[in-house]
Amino acid sequence: MTQNEMTFSFIIPVLNGEKFIKGCLKHILLEKRARDEIIIVDNGSDDRTLEIVGSFPEVKILRYPRMTIAALRNYGAREAKGGVLAFIDSDCIVCKGWRDAAQAQLEIDGVHATGAKYDIPDNAVWIERAWYSQRTKTGGPINYLNSGNLIVKSDIFRVLNGFDENLETDEDYDLGIRLKKAGYLMVEDPRIRAIHLGNPKSLWGFVKKEKWHATSMLSALKRNEIDKVTLMTALFILMNIAALVGLFFIPNPATSCILVTVALLFVPVVTSIYRVVTYRCYPYLLHLVILYFLFYSVRTWIIIRMITGRVR
Repeated sequence: MTQNEMTFSFIIPVLNGEKFIKGCLKHILLEKRARDEIIIVDNGSDDRTLEIVGSFPEVKILRYPRMTIAALRNYGAREAKGGVLAFIDSDCIVCKGWRDAAQAQLEIDGVHATGAKYDIPDNAVWIERAWYSQRTKTGGPINYLNSGNLIVKSDIFRVLNGFDENLETDEDYDLGIRLKKAGYLMVEDPRIRAIHLGNPKSLWGFVKKEKWHATSMLSALKRNEIDKVTLMTALFILMNIAALVGLFFIPNPATSCILVTVALLFVPVVTSIYRVVTYRCYPYLLHLVILYFLFYSVRTWIIIRMITGRVR
């Protein structure tokens, strides 16, 4: 694919995105080239989203209400004409140089998909700064990228039948695994910078978002796919059971308290240490312990609900 032939189709799923959609489109228009196209796929918005989008004559609007986000993205991809599919979330803004960096990566022989992990706004709260501290400065081959800043060659995307529409979330992880299994290369490039504005700003917001993400475990378990997160969640559950045993069967209150604390925090601490060492984000160690404790607690709650038949 030569420089003159490469055209991008920007595909943006949205549901009640009036807060961010204008900024999202404005920044894409700054990067868009003449032959590129922008496609909004609306999931049934009942706020001012479509009114705002309608003020951009360059944007094609598709309506596909009450579908999974994977189905929205696939619908946009089916209507797209570009040789490259650029999936952007409606609460993201692409930064200057995004388009050039994405094209440069895809022009490298053997690279089939690219993008970068979300960046955070300058006024980000501590939750954002800690949780998104895994962004690398060098990039390189990677197993998956967030589908809110993901660029993939359209022919490869169609060979893989796009995103799995049965997944409520983590459709990006699933696509990344299938890309790798099929022998395709995905490369992260931090120059393909997109700032995610819709991050949780509070612990309760973080819990609600992770509760939604945790539902992806159910689909993975049904497919007999066990990843590192699921394994660590299982270990977290075992350590919680050990904490309960210690609470009731260790007679010395001080010893019991210490062992319970160690059992409850073991997995969050280990995960956080691995994270800060890998990405050299040492100032966020304590913050990450708190967030990972909530992260694994939410997943434990989802598994309990699944076992009791309350989640399917």
